[in-house]
Amino acid sequence: MEKEPYKKIKKSAFLDEKKGEVDGGLEMEASTHKTWIPFDLLFHIFLLLPAESLCRVSFACKTLFNMISSANFIEAHLRQSETVLLTLKSVTEENTSLPFARQPHAQSRKFFFQFWELHSGKSRKVCVPYLKNIDRILASCNGLVLTKMKKNAGLAVINPSTRKHIQLPLGTIGFHPDLYGFMRRQLMGGYKVVHLFRDKFNHIRCEILNLSTRSWHAVDGPSSTFGSIIFHAPVSAIGAIYWLPERSGCNHIVSLGYDDEKFLSIPLPISSTKNDRLIEVGGGLLSFVTHATMHLIQVWILRRDGVGGDNWIKRYSINRNYDITGLIPFCTSGCEMVFNRHRRNLLYVYNLESDEMKEVNLDTETMDRDVEQDDMEFEEEVDNGEEFLFYIPHVNSLISGSTPHRQ
Repeated sequence: MEKEPYKKIKKSAFLDEKKGEVDGGLEMEASTHKTWIPFDLLFHIFLLLPAESLCRVSFACKTLFNMISSANFIEAHLRQSETVLLTLKSVTEENTSLPFARQPHAQSRKFFFQFWELHSGKSRKVCVPYLKNIDRILASCNGLVLTKMKKNAGLAVINPSTRKHIQLPLGTIGFHPDLYGFMRRQLMGGYKVVHLFRDKFNHIRCEILNLSTRSWHAVDGPSSTFGSIIFHAPVSAIGAIYWLPERSGCNHIVSLGYDDEKFLSIPLPISSTKNDRLIEVGGGLLSFVTHATMHLIQVWILRRDGVGGDNWIKRYSINRNYDITGLIPFCTSGCEMVFNRHRRNLLYVYNLESDEMKEVNLDTETMDRDVEQDDMEFEEEVDNGEEFLFYIPHVNSLISGSTPHRQ
């Protein structure tokens, strides 16, 4: 019996037949022999390719384009994509577009994303298309990267793999501190940008932008007290976005639902400590990773059934015979959980199934000297006693922010 995802894709991928394309597969000619590749096999083969390669392959023929651009394929490819670390870099280059007399004094910034692999620590660069005035990365979700432009010129949502981007209006400005985050719908897709900030009366305000409409609207802020809204980055999971409202000593978390756009407080199974975090695990589940003792880290999973309320389930326990309170939960990739320490280029990758932990040194020696100088200046600007995460977790996907309804 044919699987349902393939049935859906066939309807859109093979409406228009052309020479060399047949319903249920792709006919290819190699020398004097013709080879027919079943559609199911094509689907699984292309799932193994990275997003950048799929973008090039999709223009080979209409059959491949329809398959790779289908919502079912994009979703399946996202589920098997590995997590990498992402940061924004820039270098100074001469502006050759200006008249010759002005060239010696004309310099511009060239921006690119830098990705680090979790296991090898090796990095690679991807140029940022058409955008020359990026300030910094604000959030990442399912392959989409939210960036802020310099001089309050707006926001941009970029997919580094497909090189597509959309520009968005900036939210309310003039209030600090503030925090941006992505929120995605659990079913049927869709993405929103959430902006929290404190007004002049020290109240937490919230506004939301839907990527399909590209317009902001205000919602009622949270009733719970936020000690600081910039200590911990929010996490998008199971149809909502979540925060730890205090740096330590939290007995609850705060959530904002995608559909109802209402804030709720959810009790935690154990009071949080300084280096505890909320992270996404298992393809969209929310996890609370807490340092129960000096030698023990517990991983709790939030189960939301919509009937019996919210329940935390203790899924894993990480025991070590040395002090692990300095390990900060960062992200997950498959059955592995990644930890880091403040301002270090050393990662700790823990396998939840084999109970093995290894160290990974990020290959930062390949950075240009200009890039390192930029980073040093940026760290001096933000080093005010608050937590600063240089890297953010990211997955390379085919999702497009310009057509979120298709996802």
